Amino acid sequence: MEPMKNLCGLIPESLHKRLMEGKSPEMTNGEYLTKILTTYLDQPATAKQEQRTLAVQISDDMFQRLKSYLDAHAPLTQKALVQSLLNQALDQWEHGEEPLQSAVLQDNKKERTLAIAMPESLFHRVEQYVEAHNGVSKRVFVVGLVAQELQSWLMEQSPDEVQDQEFGPDQDEQGFGMSMTM
Repeated sequence: MEPMKNLCGLIPESLHKRLMEGKSPEMTNGEYLTKILTTYLDQPATAKQEQRTLAVQISDDMFQRLKSYLDAHAPLTQKALVQSLLNQALDQWEHGEEPLQSAVLQDNKKERTLAIAMPESLFHRVEQYVEAHNGVSKRVFVVGLVAQELQSWLMEQSPDEVQDQEFGPDQDEQGFGMSMTM
């Protein structure tokens, strides 16, 4: 018998519940985890999607608003949110709609990095969108989508307060306060 090692770590309760749903009562936790991990690690390389990282700079203010959004939508992760926003926007674009209609990029400060690992296929779709829209960078696209989602969420929370917080073009020094209509 191969020597054994202990594997211990805290995981989210929801993940624990999902894991334990597939465990048979006569199987020990160690046997079950060995089975799951071996199955995952022995997958052929083609079954695991190639990943690419998309990183953009955002302001500390947007980072804090994003953090609040994720706290309010737990267990949603930053990665899942951004991938979902990208997929929805790209699906709209592929069906002839523009996902950033009248979007305003208010976030010109580059204080924090928002980095998302995503499947190669999604990264490629983002590149196609950017190529088709001259002058739109990946940053403008991603930050615009996140800003739209945060703005919608804030409107749901307190519509009167959000309208009072509209940002003007003079709010940033490099011109990203302008309206982007595509």
